[in-house]
Order: sequence, then C-alpha cells, then structure tokens
Amino acid sequence: MKRLFHLLIFVFFISAAIGQNNKVVSAYNYHKNGKLDKAKEAIDDATVHEKTMNDAKTWFYRGNIYIDIYRSTEYKDLDADALNKAWEAYKKAKELDDKDKYTSDINQFMPIVGESYFNDGANKFNQGMTAQDANDTTAAKQAFTGSMKSFEKAYEIYNEAGINDTTTVYYISVAAELAGKYDIAKEKLLTLKEMNYDKSSIYTSLANIYYKQDNDKDKALEVYAEGREKYPTDLNLLLNQTNLFLAEGMTDKALNNLEMAARIDTTNPTIFFAIGAKYNEVVDDTTKNEDMRKNAFNKAVNAYDKAIELDQNYFDPNYNMGALYVNRASALIDIANQLPLDQQDEYDAMIEEANDYLEKSIPYLEKAHELEPADRSTMISLKEIYTRLKMNDKLQEINAKLESN
Repeated sequence: MKRLFHLLIFVFFISAAIGQNNKVVSAYNYHKNGKLDKAKEAIDDATVHEKTMNDAKTWFYRGNIYIDIYRSTEYKDLDADALNKAWEAYKKAKELDDKDKYTSDINQFMPIVGESYFNDGANKFNQGMTAQDANDTTAAKQAFTGSMKSFEKAYEIYNEAGINDTTTVYYISVAAELAGKYDIAKEKLLTLKEMNYDKSSIYTSLANIYYKQDNDKDKALEVYAEGREKYPTDLNLLLNQTNLFLAEGMTDKALNNLEMAARIDTTNPTIFFAIGAKYNEVVDDTTKNEDMRKNAFNKAVNAYDKAIELDQNYFDPNYNMGALYVNRASALIDIANQLPLDQQDEYDAMIEEANDYLEKSIPYLEKAHELEPADRSTMISLKEIYTRLKMNDKLQEINAKLESN
C-alpha cells in the first residue's frame, strides 16, 4: 500500500508537469488560430508555474502572443502594457535559452518589436501635438515624455538587432526637446551632428537649447555658423539665426540675412511674409535709430507687397501691411499730440500724414477681413480707422458685424 501511495504521488507530479506543458502547447495553438485572449490566459498560467516558468519556450511564446496583442485591433485592450511585456518576455527567453534554441528566432522578431515601439512613440508624439494645440501643457509634456521613452526603447532594440537607425535618434531629440528634457535632447543632437545626420533642423534645435536653456550665446552662434556653412541656402536655419541676431542687437547681420533670404526663393510668398515680419521687428524696436527704422519700414512694405503679389489671398501679409501703416499713423499722432500749441502747422502736417497712412492701410485690412471675416482684431482696426476718417457708412457696417460676432 505504501509503494502504491508513492506511485500515485509520482503519477500526480507527472500529470501536473504535463498539464503545465499542455498550457504552453495550448497557448501556442490558440495563438496560431488567432484566439489571443485564450492564448494570453494559457501563457500567463505557464509563466507562473514552477514547472514551466524557467523554460525559454514559455517566454518565447509569451513574447509572440503579447506582441500580437499590442498590434491587434480586436485584442489590444487585453493588456495596456502588452508591448513592454512582449519585450520583457523576449529578453527573459534569451536569458534562459542556454542551448540557443529560440534566440535566432527572437532576433528576427526584434525589428518588429522595435518598429512597434517606434509607432508607439509616433502615436504619443501626435497626442502631444494635439494637447499642445489645445494649450494643455501638462498633457503635452506627459505625452512627449512617453514618446521619447518609446523612441529610446526602439533605438535600443534596433541597436541589439544590429540596425543603426539615425532617424530614431532624431525623433528622440525632437520629443525630448518638446518634453523639456533638454539634456537628453542636446546629447542626441550632438550625436546626430557627429553622425553627419542630414537635417538642418538639428542645428536650429541645438543652438536654441544652448541659447535659451544654457544661456550660452557664443555656443549658439557657433552652432548656427556651422549649420549655415553646411546648409547655406536653408531658409529656416537662416531665419532662426536672424532671430538670434535681432535678440542680441546684431542688427546689421540680421538685415544681411534678410537680404539673403529674399534671394534664396523669389516665388514663395511665405518667405517674403517672414522677411517682412523680421523687418517689422526692427521697425517696432525703439532702441534703434530713426534712419534704421525708416529703412526697415520700407523693406517691410516691399516684402509684404511681394508676398501679396505672389498670393493675393494670403491673410497674414495683408493684415500685417495694414497694421504696419496703422502703427506708423499712431506714432505720428502721438508725436503731434505732444507738440506745443503754437506749432499748429507742424501738428496739421503730422495729422495729415498720419491720415494718409490710415488710408493706405484700408485696402489691406479690408482684404484681410474678406479673407477671415470672423477675425475681431481686423474688425476693431477697421472700426478705429473708419471712426478717425469719419467713414460713417463703413463704420456702421463694421459695428454691426462686431455686435453679431
């Protein structure tokens, strides 16, 4: 009877082991037949049972099942962390695979896992952009941080698979910069620069971090110079360098850049709008001398005119041109109002000149209003002009529009 009892115990252990091995086989079969819910249930049981939890095959199957859960539409909700669990399972399988029975197959799966992490990073990046557009900075930073981490994981996996993917490094840098992880962004941008990554924006981003985060103007100027040498006709890089010149009072260099920008592409209205806007900044800068501001005013007018000539239905240069004339008129009126009472002739001349500028602004602002009828800034500007110039019919019309909006 005692021997029979031992035999029964032995049979029980064999049955239990077979039962757990059957869980692995069942998981494989369910997976093969597309029943990922059943496959997950079986493989989860197998990974916690002492008879199968240290078997490389168990973890290899778990990786296969979980990566398909992540990539599935029907079963994706089975586990929100399926991608990370797939990666952890593959790593565990490789650790346990002392006979290299599954490692070769796992290595072939690595680009798929890497691609999944890359896609996850892209999805989170898009979520960050949506949150940013909605001015939800907390959600945006959270999404960009998640995006950065997924891109980092993708790069790690690609690296293990022998793939040197510079594009993923670039996206790590972009997501990190938007997440406010400037040290990580700078590290990746420097890596890309050393790798000769062919994208001019890495110089803009790197210079921006040096200037705004590290307060290192000289390093920022050095990076821009290096980028401009490599991409001499890149307009975005040129205009960003111009921003730095303007911010640092290096006006001559800024104006030289703008002249160069006008020669780079003579057919793109957005370029001439950007040039006009930069000259506009010089016009508005009261620390500059009057001759420089007048010259910038004329250059801004010419640039906006060119942008409108290339695209008559372009709102921004129409609005800016109108605003440029209005601001010029306002400045003259302010000066006139400060004149002594005995300088009536000078006062009248200035007011007449101011009104001329206001009249010049009207066609541009009316065109801007036609292009974007709901824009209140345009309507308010027109109301002020019509009031000052006593254009009562138009004033009543614009007042009615303002009241209805």
